[in-house]
Amino acid sequence: MIYVTSGGLVCAEIERSLTMFLFCHVLAGILVGLALFSWRGDLRVIPLAVLGAVLPDLIDKPLGLLFLSYGRTFAHSLAFAVLLLALGAFLYWRTRSPLGIALAAGVLSHQVLDLMWMEPAAWFWPFSGQFPPPDPEPLLSNLLRDFTQPAEWIFAVASVSIGLVFAGRRVGTAAPVLSLAMAFFAMWILFCAITGSGCVLTGWDGRGGNLVAALVMFSGAAGVDRAGMVLGNPSSSAR
Repeated sequence: MIYVTSGGLVCAEIERSLTMFLFCHVLAGILVGLALFSWRGDLRVIPLAVLGAVLPDLIDKPLGLLFLSYGRTFAHSLAFAVLLLALGAFLYWRTRSPLGIALAAGVLSHQVLDLMWMEPAAWFWPFSGQFPPPDPEPLLSNLLRDFTQPAEWIFAVASVSIGLVFAGRRVGTAAPVLSLAMAFFAMWILFCAITGSGCVLTGWDGRGGNLVAALVMFSGAAGVDRAGMVLGNPSSSAR
């Protein structure tokens, strides 16, 4: 399905492909947080990155449900991410705390996974004019549909597994088994992306969304495998 905005023709399936996948964003935030933890050694960056990874939806989805019938508005704009990044850089300059940068990095990861460049009217707001027209499919039904997709729950299991390690719980042999399973599912989704065929794991038939989902799942497989080594290192402690 294609609709017209001030930015031209946009493929709706690609544009909305990962918008509602909550645990995909959560997993991406965890991976961003792990990368920042490796840089600064502060465990607090992980929950801050996760918060940033879901913050655009926490702000825009209620606005969309109540007023705009469109789930990508102010917090999905590049201006919002740049503002947070500038504030985070200022905080780091004054206090050497990476928490603001972690929050901004999480927001940027959300916008990348949502393929926001495919919706320039929203991403470059307020410089691009009005937001796109309302989605003909109700936002709530769109959300509920995506929560029934198997890929959402694979992302959820990976997020919970890393979260358990973060909380100091031992996951034993479950981590490598989950990592291998995620790698298998990632290859499945990648095959669908390459061939342009429908994928039962995601419920999508577009190449763009499935490609991004496969990349996140591959990264998640690596993250699950390494979480125990990174977070379980006795020399690593929150500052």
